[in-house]
Amino acid sequence: MAVKKEKTRQVLTDEIYESIKSLLMDHDIQPGDRVSIDDLARRLKVSQTPIREALARLESDELVVRKPLAGYSATPILTPSQLVELYEFRFLVEPRAVENATKVLTSEGIEQLKAELAEGKKIHTGSTYSTYRQLSEHDARFHQLIFKLARNGFIESAFLKSHCHLHLFRLSPTSPSAQQKALREHGVIVKAMIAKDPKVARAAMVSHLEGSRDRMLPYVFTTN
Repeated sequence: MAVKKEKTRQVLTDEIYESIKSLLMDHDIQPGDRVSIDDLARRLKVSQTPIREALARLESDELVVRKPLAGYSATPILTPSQLVELYEFRFLVEPRAVENATKVLTSEGIEQLKAELAEGKKIHTGSTYSTYRQLSEHDARFHQLIFKLARNGFIESAFLKSHCHLHLFRLSPTSPSAQQKALREHGVIVKAMIAKDPKVARAAMVSHLEGSRDRMLPYVFTTN
């Protein structure tokens, strides 16, 4: 009985986490605004406990920040200069990662890449977080998988700590056509990896990152 109760509580916490995350990603809670635990508890019709647990997780995601005596507030979105810096980091680590991953790619790794691409093809694109959440999660898994296949735990850890996908998707969703283009770019990267061509895979990753940056720049300038 205790195990069932704990599982039920975890499911509730997960649901509350996703609900608050959607409010933050869609800017229903504006960047920089105070996040009221009382208001969220009333809005979501739950006690304060799952709200606090969800906010602790969102703090680790860098979507909210907690200040002593002031409580939680929504993290500001990336500025244009921060967006450029984030992509400078990605250009440093991701082309090298995909090149290394291609050199040591196994049949198991190929199957993992194909499986993730198959998940991407199932995605329905849209203009709110509830509709593009699947794309955000697929995008994160795809890039993380490449780091894992490259077998460099330190770089993979640094990438995960950047929370780059949450920061980028929070800026504003790109158009459905742009989202589909990103998915096609993933396919080009995987094709080069399966062909065991590190240089082409690296070039495909650079092209993908350039496209991603250029798709995001208009949003970061309009929201700052």
